[in-house]
Amino acid sequence: MVTYQQLRDATPATYERYATAWRTVGAAMSEAKDRVEAQVAAGMRKADLKGAGAEAAQRRLRTLAENHHFTQLQCALIHAALSGLATDLTAAQRRLAAAGEDARAAGFTVQDDGSVHWEVAAPHADRGADGSTPYSPLADGRAAEAQLYADRITAALQEAADADQGWRARLDALTADNDLDVTDEDWVDAGEDTEAVGEATGSADDIPAGGSPAANAAWWASLTPDERARHLALHPERIGALDGLPAEARDEANRAHLATEAATVQMKLDELRANEPEKYRVLNGMGGEQRTTSPEWNAWRAQVTRYENTRGGIAAIEKRFAQTGERGLPEAYLLGFSAEADGRVILANGNPDTAHHTAVYVPGTTTDLPGIGGDLRRMDELWRASAVRTGDPVSTITWFGYDAPDDIVKDSPFSHYADDGAGSYSSFLHGLDAAHDQQTPSHTTAIGHSYGTTLIGSTARQFDLPVDDVILAGSPGVQVGNASDLGVPHGHVWNQEARGDHVPDIGQFGHGAYEPPHMEVGPSRVPVFDPGGFIVPSDPEFGANQLTTDTEGHSDYWKRGTQSLDNQAAVVAGKYHLAQTQ
Repeated sequence: MVTYQQLRDATPATYERYATAWRTVGAAMSEAKDRVEAQVAAGMRKADLKGAGAEAAQRRLRTLAENHHFTQLQCALIHAALSGLATDLTAAQRRLAAAGEDARAAGFTVQDDGSVHWEVAAPHADRGADGSTPYSPLADGRAAEAQLYADRITAALQEAADADQGWRARLDALTADNDLDVTDEDWVDAGEDTEAVGEATGSADDIPAGGSPAANAAWWASLTPDERARHLALHPERIGALDGLPAEARDEANRAHLATEAATVQMKLDELRANEPEKYRVLNGMGGEQRTTSPEWNAWRAQVTRYENTRGGIAAIEKRFAQTGERGLPEAYLLGFSAEADGRVILANGNPDTAHHTAVYVPGTTTDLPGIGGDLRRMDELWRASAVRTGDPVSTITWFGYDAPDDIVKDSPFSHYADDGAGSYSSFLHGLDAAHDQQTPSHTTAIGHSYGTTLIGSTARQFDLPVDDVILAGSPGVQVGNASDLGVPHGHVWNQEARGDHVPDIGQFGHGAYEPPHMEVGPSRVPVFDPGGFIVPSDPEFGANQLTTDTEGHSDYWKRGTQSLDNQAAVVAGKYHLAQTQ
């Protein structure tokens, strides 16, 4: 139990100073991690060093960066725990001081052991056998009042004791193996520590929920460096998902969440593989013995496949981190991540907060976390093609922030996937505006492929599309019948349809804007019957600029070295005169 003197004389500010020191160490670890990844390792890749020695060096650098990252997280947790202890002790100390001050104001005396005393106003009337006058507290009207102050003091001491015991246990839990190997177990343990410390601080209640990107940005700007560090350490999943926050903050939060999720998935995979059930079951029937796969093995295989797929998607993100510097690729920023259901991935090439030109690409049907690598590569190629067309900073973003249709036949004809995801896309775009450096020019292009174009159209129809240009590739329709309905300046909607891409022809019946049959005036001013139909961006009456497209099929619009890719890059870079149209 904490004593009255201990709490009265405690200096919680000392723990705050310790916390600040740990935050400083954590910041140094963060800088070291960034230097290893974005300068040393990226510099080696940029120099195109080859051979076994270069590969070994890259592996050592990845390990070093991971060690720095893990240490950064542990320092942040210690900082949060010490700050939490200081906060709780300060609150208990203030309650103790208030109880003492109120007691003294009422005429009581508080001793060094915390007991409450007072002067007896008059002796008791009844005398003892020896003629003395014994004091009876129960007969003194002030006893009940004194007990109230004593209870307040006891409650403050108990509060301090609970804080001391609770935070001591959490600090004791923040341990790791004394080696240079950060294992999956270490990351999972760190995730559990993060959750425990976060619950103890109650700081999750401070994070805005359901606010606008502008409100989120204002909230973040109002925080002190200590408060930001605490939120990043304790609630990475919540912070990483907040539109309007700086890209660097979201990246730090989402990378911590990614590392913990990767370790958790790998440990579950290892456990499953170590406990594989019997694959076959022997059945005796009229035809003799027959072997069939057991239900237990089928269920086991389904779990293994699910975790393998998730781990593959995470590996694709990690691979992109490791490619910084290759053929000029800038640092990657993970602006959103979830492994739930089909997953969510939002990844930027280059910092959009300081980019002059930003493209936000929405992939289409069948997109999920396991297959995200292909979409990331498309934006790698678009970044390279755009960067060579301008000397200004460029950022290309893969935005997989919605539940995409899983099946081309069963799901893609329906619009609810686009309608449900449109709000998230609009919020993200507004978040880019809120987080962007106000002193830096900003030009944003929305890019959609296949069903992703439908989501862009739904966003413009339902919410707001705060962009300067729109590029649509292989579009099955965008729910509106004219380029002007997308809300961008006239002449800034661009479309591509490749030879052999049948999606616009088939998809129009689900997502094209329907125009009923009508009479219109022909070229010779003679009334002409128009049978109407479904309008998609490839149709002349839609009013989009039709970019020259030299690729074939539905999936090669971002193929390296093609006019299709170069035309998109010209629009993204704002070099419209370089964009060839039909």
